[in-house]
Amino acid sequence: MKLRSILVAGAVASASLLAACGGSSLDEQTPQILTTFASSVDGWQGAYADYDAATEPTDVVWQTRALPLPLSGNAYYTGGTNRSDDLFIYSKKKFGGYKPSSQYKLSFEIEIVTNQSSGCVGVGGAPGESVYVVAGAAPSEPKTVLANGSYVVNLDRGNQATPGPASQVLGNVANTVPDCGPQVYQPKILKSSAPLTVKSDASGNIWIYFGIDSGFEAKSTVFYKSIKVAVAPMP
Repeated sequence: MKLRSILVAGAVASASLLAACGGSSLDEQTPQILTTFASSVDGWQGAYADYDAATEPTDVVWQTRALPLPLSGNAYYTGGTNRSDDLFIYSKKKFGGYKPSSQYKLSFEIEIVTNQSSGCVGVGGAPGESVYVVAGAAPSEPKTVLANGSYVVNLDRGNQATPGPASQVLGNVANTVPDCGPQVYQPKILKSSAPLTVKSDASGNIWIYFGIDSGFEAKSTVFYKSIKVAVAPMP
């Protein structure tokens, strides 16, 4: 069953903080949002979508965990079993301090750690190449809502490999181990190929979200080490 997100109007209240950082591969001259997930989830809220009452997952998790050996440190661990052939597990956070009702260009960089080898065959899709890493932004809060019997996100974010006006597909969770070889945890950096345009709300807030959109009909997990977002005003 393939579900698609729909566009629903929403409102956003209150504000949070914009962080600046340097030393990343994003444009260092632009303000950046940065979370490293080394010690906490830093206010990111987890949710999931693209299922119905009969296919709702029961094992979705979002938590800080130690990275598997031989890697060190902590990361943000999320995952769950896709019973609908279309499960989206995402995290969201609101950032403020922008000009009200103004256009911005956002570029994303997400570092994950994944043990999913390339070239595997799975039910419904590949466990690596068919589990897509998605990032997006909107003036209103991304929420899971009930529509026509299905639980979907209230934004036009596209679906799986297809982006929408409110999202980008950065890549997938397959690592460099070829031919469905042994499962070895490896870091992987995924980046925007072009900026995403978003308009801030009337209070100068922007919601950022990211997650995995799975076409693999079994359990998928991923560690997020960091998310960086370059934010530049439109001329």
